[in-house]
Amino acid sequence: PATGTSLLHYRLAEKIGEGAMGVVWRATDTTLDRDVAIKTLRIEGSPDDESRGRFEIEAKAAARLQHPNIVTVFELGEDRGLPFIAMELLGGQDLETLLRSGEKLSTTERLDVVIQTLRGLDFAHNHRIVHRDIKPSNIRVLDDGGVKILDFGIAKVESASVTRAGMMVGTPYYMSPEHIRGGVLDGRTDVFAVGVILHELFAGKRPFMADD
Repeated sequence: PATGTSLLHYRLAEKIGEGAMGVVWRATDTTLDRDVAIKTLRIEGSPDDESRGRFEIEAKAAARLQHPNIVTVFELGEDRGLPFIAMELLGGQDLETLLRSGEKLSTTERLDVVIQTLRGLDFAHNHRIVHRDIKPSNIRVLDDGGVKILDFGIAKVESASVTRAGMMVGTPYYMSPEHIRGGVLDGRTDVFAVGVILHELFAGKRPFMADD
């Protein structure tokens, strides 16, 4: 889609982010007259079953997690064969951008980011959802100091899984040993990733740096 395109009752205004699986747009909900974020599935040709499956898992995982430290999802929809997720539009910037900007965060601010992230993850884990891709770019720091966890695209929801045998998904720098080995994962793998982020926040580098 391009700027000005409508997906159902959402009118796309501008592209504000993109990742491996999706593109995020600032948009207007013309029914409720409010600004929202729309994430469309990034596809080359037609979306395959695995891509659609992960996209649906992201929407369903986030939608069932109503928590101040998790992005709020409004709707999972599809228009002319293009799946999309409508969610709250967030200000601020992701932690990855904040870290690379060189902006100095106080000890209290750094700890607060970690504490709020852990609060959101604790809530998700209590609802039997493991994020599996916690990293700075998936943590949004709002202008008021609030923190929101983003992108449940590879979350594991109870017994739901769309990962092919032998395929590893996640971001290696932040993955726990059991995740890298392809083992059974639970909430502890998310906590490990937060530990890596905690180290990065205070040491200025990740604890594990290697070429492979």
